[in-house]
Amino acid sequence: MNTVCRLLPIAVAASALADNTFYINEAGYDWNKPITIVVKSDQDLEGSEWTLWYAPKEGMTAASVATGKVSKGENPDNWTSNGKFYVIDITGKIPSTPSGESGERPMEGNYHVEIAAGSPTASNDFYIGQNTLAVKTLGMVMDYFYNDRANKDPIIGWDQKVSVYGSSGTTRDVRGGWYDASGDVSKYLSHLSYANYLNPQQIPLTVWSLAFAAERIPTLLASTSTKATAAAEAAYGADFLVRMLDEQGFFYMTVFDNWGMGSRYLCAFSGEDGKKSADYQTAFREGGGMAIAGLARVSKLGVKGDYTSEQYLEAAQKAYAHLSEKQSIGGNCEYCDDHKENIIDDYTALLAATELFFATGKASYMDDMESRAGHLADRISNDGYFWSDDAKTRPFWHASDAGLPLIALVRFLEAEMQIEREPCPPEFDCSVSNGEIVYKTALAAVRKHLSWLISITNKVENPFGYARQTYKTGGNIKDGFFIPHDNESKYWWQGEDARIASLSAAAALAMTELDIKDSTINKYATDQLDWILGKNPYGTCMMYGIGKKNPAKYDGTSDYDATLKGGIANGITGKSTDGSGIAWDDDGVAYVGFNPEEPWNNWRWVEQWLPHTTWYLNALVARYDENPIKVYNPDAIKPKAIASAKFSVQTQGRTLTVNARGTAKVRVLSLNGAEIATAKLTAGKATLNLDNAQSGIYMVKVDGFGAKKIAIK
Repeated sequence: MNTVCRLLPIAVAASALADNTFYINEAGYDWNKPITIVVKSDQDLEGSEWTLWYAPKEGMTAASVATGKVSKGENPDNWTSNGKFYVIDITGKIPSTPSGESGERPMEGNYHVEIAAGSPTASNDFYIGQNTLAVKTLGMVMDYFYNDRANKDPIIGWDQKVSVYGSSGTTRDVRGGWYDASGDVSKYLSHLSYANYLNPQQIPLTVWSLAFAAERIPTLLASTSTKATAAAEAAYGADFLVRMLDEQGFFYMTVFDNWGMGSRYLCAFSGEDGKKSADYQTAFREGGGMAIAGLARVSKLGVKGDYTSEQYLEAAQKAYAHLSEKQSIGGNCEYCDDHKENIIDDYTALLAATELFFATGKASYMDDMESRAGHLADRISNDGYFWSDDAKTRPFWHASDAGLPLIALVRFLEAEMQIEREPCPPEFDCSVSNGEIVYKTALAAVRKHLSWLISITNKVENPFGYARQTYKTGGNIKDGFFIPHDNESKYWWQGEDARIASLSAAAALAMTELDIKDSTINKYATDQLDWILGKNPYGTCMMYGIGKKNPAKYDGTSDYDATLKGGIANGITGKSTDGSGIAWDDDGVAYVGFNPEEPWNNWRWVEQWLPHTTWYLNALVARYDENPIKVYNPDAIKPKAIASAKFSVQTQGRTLTVNARGTAKVRVLSLNGAEIATAKLTAGKATLNLDNAQSGIYMVKVDGFGAKKIAIK
């Protein structure tokens, strides 16, 4: 019988000559999720026996509880020059103990694995229990947001009067929000707009995510000691968004200080040198859509910050109406740098319309979310990835929000389940409504994209299960682990902990809402969080305050300690311009093109960034969802059904007047399906002239509402 206290010193003493290195999730594992440990060795460990040891508390005698065989060795994309990586899979091997009420309960506590070859032979301890990641990290994550509030002197004073760039002395009070990064005290709705395809969702995403947490994991949050509740923190962020809304209806994009240069402006900027401009009005993709979604979702929480729930919703509706006038599907995008919409407009506008529908129940928002969902779903490629552009030449890849299209579609499906439906009246010849068609299309896109995410990740050697992607670089479409340095921004690339956390959140949410039982998806979602929490080739836990090894501090120009517990560093990157290879701060920042005279460039790896912890929170919410909105099989919906929202039809001679809420499309069809006339509802009304129609029976269809028969004499 071995003991934990005897095994660990041996491992440490042998570390100088070690040929085995163990990589574990430093926060611990949930007993009912996939549990894997990776070991690197310059020996061939394939088929070697491993033993799982259990000791509830440190110093107690350990007991052998399971055995198994080590996997074959792998070396993805030449990540190591000495040895290979091997997987020890202990999923489903956690012993149970009788537990009076519920029969059996997994044995929680400290475990370690030991292998029969190489040295050292044993891993460090790791904890396995129930809701382990929530217990170990949720409180730190919530406190990270509170501690990152932009309320430190002197910045809070400066933000009471921030200059509008390009104006003659105009200033605005834009207090609140969160600092963007440990080295950047600017505040962003988004940035990189000049690159068109790279916009990250920043403060608005955090607002939306905190409201998501407040709605979906209230019990876990209530059992966690934190400096602020999720609802209160969401309201704090919503207050900032209201202040960033101009009277005309647009949001300002950025409170930018040129990376510590002192002066703060409401502006946009481009490039590594932060060239400022007055293009500060946000399109849907530039933070506007997520700001609307965040405000609408917070309005449902019934909380009050500096503003009321009613004011949050009012601001969201005002901004949505304004942006809907400035851009549209297939039309011009006035605030976009290239004046063309792309996939980021689709998924952010979809979330905006969906959250407004949840908040108001208005049919106009229902129509808009169905249109956006259909357009987003239509971007799915034959392989299963999304196209970014309407011409379908650029695959969608994103350094921080890769899971957001999937989450937007799942949220849309949740909303569709809230629409009351009624049987088609016998006097109507109803067909399947537009909403049902889009529902099925969106559901198919979710399933196809989820399948592609798993297949592309598992098609190559990948012992850590790191989420791979398809992207375009150097004019070529390729698959890889990390985003290319060669991209539209001309400078911006960094570690992708937000990206992989967003994919974990998306996969877990889709599994729950669609009731998918698939162990490969479960492992995919788990592997991404394991990587962030230390099970990666550098053995570094990217969340500060967890584990034995954290990234170096990066406080940039801040005059306070900005590397915060619960904050997550950017993370590991590719080494070459096309994203291939692997690089981390421990490498001496030896990426291609590195200038040793600029050591500050290690921000690409070690700097904490708001979206990383935001997406990690979303992944926890999706993982532990207490109040899921199940997305049912669409075949369970009666094929002849109409939305309960009503529309009326009046005829006066050959003039047809249709009244309904929203801006839906109205079509008059012959009984053989030929289109006779079309119009769009404006202010809830559409008028159609049928002078050229022959006498007879026709169908009047209003998208999202159903159909009615009329007679023309």
